[in-house]
Amino acid sequence: MDLLPFNSYEEYIDNFITIKDVRYLRGLKIQRKLIKNACGKSCVGNLLSRKEFVSRRETALAMLQPPGLSASQLFGDYLNSNDQVLKQIARREKILMQKRMSTVIFLIMRSSRGLEISSFIDLEQSFREAHVHSSHPNYIDWRGIFEGKVKLMPRNHDLSHFDWHKNSTVFNNSDNFLIVTEGAHSLLLMHSGDHKKICVNAGCDCNYSRNATRSMYVSNIYGNVIFFDHIIRRMN
Repeated sequence: MDLLPFNSYEEYIDNFITIKDVRYLRGLKIQRKLIKNACGKSCVGNLLSRKEFVSRRETALAMLQPPGLSASQLFGDYLNSNDQVLKQIARREKILMQKRMSTVIFLIMRSSRGLEISSFIDLEQSFREAHVHSSHPNYIDWRGIFEGKVKLMPRNHDLSHFDWHKNSTVFNNSDNFLIVTEGAHSLLLMHSGDHKKICVNAGCDCNYSRNATRSMYVSNIYGNVIFFDHIIRRMN
């Protein structure tokens, strides 16, 4: 399990709490105690102790800083254009890496064959994977993108990938979001930290659509790109 999304041991424990637990066990202290007792030896492998959690998370954080990249270095520092979409992505990078917000972008581009493809992309995960690209097969070259050497393209392992020519859709959970299909909604994203659902359906005014701020920016390179910014709410 990736421990980076959890800023505390309590958040790590809360990840094992199910909707059923919340419904029948009102008190968070009782829920956490139940998880520790029930999962200590048999739930999704051994539950980490507080000491093990801290140690493993520190190791994971260290891996985010490969040789030559300082703790304060951001990919957005390499932005060398006035492209509005890239400027907006760069503005969000630091706050995303601090886990205070999660952002999903909707991008439509043309493939090498000139056919339209689109994706919903989890920005925080893509930045994090780029930091450890030597060990991650699907990393995005964000430095190259900000320098204008590479284009950001939809990929079939993004949150949602649609090939308009083949009329085929692929859904994938990310570290920050789970894919949810519910009723009339063609696609809902549930944040794995605070369990808030986000509706990304165009023109929808349901309660879920209020869990993220929707904005659109125009780029000569990327056309119209939609941003869904979700402020992470901690479980109390």
